[in-house]
Amino acid sequence: MAEKDPQLSQRQLARDTGLDVTTINRLFTNNFSRVDVSTVETLCNYFGRTVGDLFEMRDPQDIPQRRTKKQAQVNEEAA
Repeated sequence: MAEKDPQLSQRQLARDTGLDVTTINRLFTNNFSRVDVSTVETLCNYFGRTVGDLFEMRDPQDIPQRRTKKQAQVNEEAA
């Protein structure tokens, strides 16, 4: 996002592409488990990039694990 326009907000991207702002936020914060092909196609076309430019594969151990609120609460109580 920052490469295309450093001032581009998630809301503006949603308006420009027709994608839901929640979808964009999840992608931006790396808080997703799957992506629809139409979403990938829309973003590739918008940014003029290929799929490999938008996403990169990382080792699972290098990706911070998402925790639910309940998991975080249990961990805090245990500490």
